[in-house]
Amino acid sequence: MRIRSKVLLVVLPLLIFPAFLIGYTGLISAKNGITKVTKEFLAYKAAEMYKFCSRQEDILVETGLANVGDYRQIAQGSAQEYADIMRLSETGYFMAFSSDGTVIFPTDVTGDIGEQDFFKQITQSESGLLVFEFNGDNRIGYFLYFEPWDWFVLLSERSDVFYENVNNIRKQMIYTIGATVIFAVGIILFFIKKLTDPIGNVVDTMKDITSKNDLSKRVRVEYDDEIGDLSNQFNRMVGDLESAYNQVKQYAYKTALARNLEERAKKKEERIRHIFQKYVPGEVIDEVMKAKGDKLLIGKKQNATILFSDIRSFTTIAESLPAEELVTSLNTYFNVMVGIIMKHKGIIDKFMGDAIMALFGAPVQYGDDPRQAVKTSLEMIHELEGFNKNQVRLGRSPFKIGIGLNTGDVVVGNIGSDQKLEYTCIGDAVNLASRMEGLTKMYGVPIIISEHTLNQAGTNVHARELDKVRVKGKEQGVKVYELYDEAAADVTKGYEIFREALRIYKLRDFERALKLFGDSKNAFENDEPSTLYINRCRQYIQFPPPEDWDGVFTAKEK
Repeated sequence: MRIRSKVLLVVLPLLIFPAFLIGYTGLISAKNGITKVTKEFLAYKAAEMYKFCSRQEDILVETGLANVGDYRQIAQGSAQEYADIMRLSETGYFMAFSSDGTVIFPTDVTGDIGEQDFFKQITQSESGLLVFEFNGDNRIGYFLYFEPWDWFVLLSERSDVFYENVNNIRKQMIYTIGATVIFAVGIILFFIKKLTDPIGNVVDTMKDITSKNDLSKRVRVEYDDEIGDLSNQFNRMVGDLESAYNQVKQYAYKTALARNLEERAKKKEERIRHIFQKYVPGEVIDEVMKAKGDKLLIGKKQNATILFSDIRSFTTIAESLPAEELVTSLNTYFNVMVGIIMKHKGIIDKFMGDAIMALFGAPVQYGDDPRQAVKTSLEMIHELEGFNKNQVRLGRSPFKIGIGLNTGDVVVGNIGSDQKLEYTCIGDAVNLASRMEGLTKMYGVPIIISEHTLNQAGTNVHARELDKVRVKGKEQGVKVYELYDEAAADVTKGYEIFREALRIYKLRDFERALKLFGDSKNAFENDEPSTLYINRCRQYIQFPPPEDWDGVFTAKEK
């Protein structure tokens, strides 16, 4: 998750919650106020109706016509007319019904309402506020019981009409909160961009330098603060590296021209040793100094072992650490890994961001270069544990790496243009080594070596055959192996179970292989290669491979 997303997740709740709380409190207050006014208003109207009915009854009693049915009907009819005059709106009106549920008026409501829930509530008291449902409408009303006529008089209105203002307030609250959030997000993103763009410039420039090997790139300094200091220090570091690199080229050129001048050659040799001793073993420098003329500058084909290593999820780690801590962690990591590579007579071909490419057997061959590369990769994984303990102690993210090895013929030499040269190697063997490193992600193991490296590494190399893979860009499959140390071989028998399971798998007995891979997974306590083959077996059981299936897996990704 990027920095701007994290800031938004923290700030937005601080904005939305108070706005929602204020709006909700106002909404509840408004609703309570309207309910109070509604009750008083309905009660007043109902009381007026009650008074009218009382006056009509008093007139009948005073005139002695109370028991004359026609006159009583006339009085009740006038009460109905008065109710029409007193109605609130098209949706708010009076209803009158007797205690047995017979509707008196309005005339469009007929029949017996004695089974209605609100009628049962009304008959339990003589007056009061009522919230009920009638004819599909939610209504609010107030009722009174007029005993002389045995009438329940109910004045009601639809709830949405009474609470129309409350609904308007709710809409306004939603619109206001929405507008506030949109505006706040825009402002926050604007300032976050202002803060993070300089860091992004540092990262982009770093990527540009590593991808193009162009040390002339510089970071634009935008602010006079800690980020500005970081940019200045980065520019200074790149400037020093560019100066050193230019000196190396100058010294190498002068050494080639003045080789017959012993005194000048000696001075050049001392300078070259001083510059290169941090990057290549001393034995390699000795061989370079012994070479005659431009021998090392001319490309040649020779057998070498190539090592690729890469830090997993480095982008996530970079986003979780401040720039200073990230650079410190990387420098510490590279110091450890470069030291191991040089210890085993390897040279650093290049750094590619967080990745390392190293050569064993070029430009100088020692006879046991594949074995030295194997020892290097095992020691890198072992030393990574100590590095990660220190990372955790400092509150930083631990690193997880993948290492790929391959051995084969490559072309080594100075490759580039007149303006820029780089000593490196090229060829299919290099590409295959890079694919080996990429496969560590799919198989979930730290080190994968090709069969070419295993065959040339000598005895007492502990490796588990993982698969036969047809990598991208190649027609023929190559066997790949997980490299592990002697301690792991002594601890578990899971490797033997896995080897047997793989043999059965190649024989197309997927049911039996599935069970054996399950055993090897348990023996390793959740082994990722076993899990991968369990899924493959299940797929092949359901969808068997073609008859010409050779057991080779085609890797479609690099």
